[in-house]
Amino acid sequence: MTDSERRDDSTRYYIVGARTVKWVPLEDGGLQILKLDWATGLFIPGVDYMHKCMFADDSERVSEDEFIQQTEAVRRELFTGDNAVFALYGLLDTIEATAKAEGRPLTEQERAIVILTQRKTHAMFESVCRLGENYTRKKPY
Repeated sequence: MTDSERRDDSTRYYIVGARTVKWVPLEDGGLQILKLDWATGLFIPGVDYMHKCMFADDSERVSEDEFIQQTEAVRRELFTGDNAVFALYGLLDTIEATAKAEGRPLTEQERAIVILTQRKTHAMFESVCRLGENYTRKKPY
């Protein structure tokens, strides 16, 4: 870890394989490491990912936007539900399916809609989604 990383008091974001991990500095000088849980789509303690974030070949430090996009892509793939978050996921699925059916990449406007919507769903997921009540995992893990 470099001196600048030791002095960094902002949240750091990583993608390790397909899993998103964030390092959240605490007011007392400590560090909370959270990883995306495959079973729930929520963030859980992930101190076991500290070493992986720093040294694994498939680890990359990313921007908050890249972190959000990857987290939401995984949640969309793994879970289904009946709430506002999944209604928005349905909108994103429709946008992407339309572009694919037309044999074209997303337009700039469509990409912007996807990015803004995923920021919204990322902020909403933990407050709106209740596993077993209004969302479930699509496939066993």
